[in-house]
Amino acid sequence: MTPRNHIVRQDPQVYPNALHDYHSAIRGPKNIPKQVIMATQQSESVPKDPGHPHANTTNISFKFYDQRRSNAPFGYEHFVSLPPSYNLNTAKQWPLILFLHGAGESQRGANESYASIRHGVPKIILCYDKLKAGDTPAINVPLAPRLRKSRQTQQADKSIEPVDAEVCTMLAENFVTVTPSLNMDFGYGWNASILSALLDEIVEQYRIDLDKIHVTGFSMGGYGTWDLAMQSPNRFATLMPICGGGDTIRASSIAHIPHWVHHGDKDDIIPVRASQQMVDALKKAGAPEVKFTRYPELMHDSWSEAYNNIEVYQWILSHQRRVKGDEKVVPEDNKVFVGESGEI
Repeated sequence: MTPRNHIVRQDPQVYPNALHDYHSAIRGPKNIPKQVIMATQQSESVPKDPGHPHANTTNISFKFYDQRRSNAPFGYEHFVSLPPSYNLNTAKQWPLILFLHGAGESQRGANESYASIRHGVPKIILCYDKLKAGDTPAINVPLAPRLRKSRQTQQADKSIEPVDAEVCTMLAENFVTVTPSLNMDFGYGWNASILSALLDEIVEQYRIDLDKIHVTGFSMGGYGTWDLAMQSPNRFATLMPICGGGDTIRASSIAHIPHWVHHGDKDDIIPVRASQQMVDALKKAGAPEVKFTRYPELMHDSWSEAYNNIEVYQWILSHQRRVKGDEKVVPEDNKVFVGESGEI
């Protein structure tokens, strides 16, 4: 007899989203603060110490903040990078890349946000800092202890590999970047509504070109990329989900947004079928631009190859929003100030 609280996991080879849905089911939100503050506080974020030295930079602004206003009892801590010339031309509006990390890079311990910056966009920002210091553009951010024996890490840990100088320069000097750091104490998976409130906050504080807001992420962040776009389909200029999946039933709502999808054919954590089904659904909905790069020899880590490709950033820079309408997504009346770590 099956125990009452037993959860049967669906086979990912049959249901490509099963892994993601499985974790969502058994890791629902927990330890959510019961109260929020509603007060006349200053909404501008103030940089804070992440509790580790791995985000320290000298050649580019890369700072750590709390999300101050949210439509939930918590917000996302996040890193923001500003191009070195950001303050030189105060009239310029900048393209923005929102980067969503994977589940393995989430915080599960005190001061563990360094796990969020080991791969993808923040890694390249840190490599740029090293490049400008005359060093090899590579980082040495440690693995969180819990990751040292993970299946993903055992396959290969490419975080310490250097990034091409041209890629570092292209990303760091042409974009404002935002890297939220998800804390598993608040549940598994990216919350599209809270991310929308975070973006509202970002565009209020920085000179962002509202027609050039781009979203990318890998694994759990690939799912988050598609989910966020479906929450506000008229906000984004491009979407670049990597080794993720999404809701094919709602794909038509984001078919107008240019996509560049990436996935490794040998991925045994999230099957390539999860991306393929979304690509097929987008094309069926009449999407005018859907690129799909499949890497025949790669497993779960297809993001290192994708983010180290200069053509990715050239492609992003060449696009702007096609359909307008979601300049601000979360109504002001729905937002409240959140205390540090969601506490009063």
